[in-house]
Amino acid sequence: MAMVSLVVMEPGSRWPGDTWNPGNVVAIGPAPDGLVRRTRQELDSLRRHGQRVGVAVLACNGASDLASTVRRAELVDELLTAVAAVASGHLVLAAADDVSTQLRREMLSLAEASSQKLRGRSITVSVKFGV
Repeated sequence: MAMVSLVVMEPGSRWPGDTWNPGNVVAIGPAPDGLVRRTRQELDSLRRHGQRVGVAVLACNGASDLASTVRRAELVDELLTAVAAVASGHLVLAAADDVSTQLRREMLSLAEASSQKLRGRSITVSVKFGV
């Protein structure tokens, strides 16, 4: 099975930089039918084509309203499931350096909750600011 890196870009987010193998990158941007749905479709397509996600990156925009928080948590769950299917996957939550303290806390909380779900597995979850 081929290994790919998946980058999911929230509307208005910045490209997250070099956090993966640039040779096999699949990027998903804003979609008219919703970013969560588009991400699920892409993950299903990758699985059907025998590809697995070794690195998943969620590029977060600066929004911290309730709808954005809920969508982000759904995306993290989808991406976490994808990287958990490989022996040593990696999930990265990335945002610009100038995002609010509230968003920073939210991202760190999501990373912590994800790490708790993976206790005892060789999956890493990290947060990167300054993209």
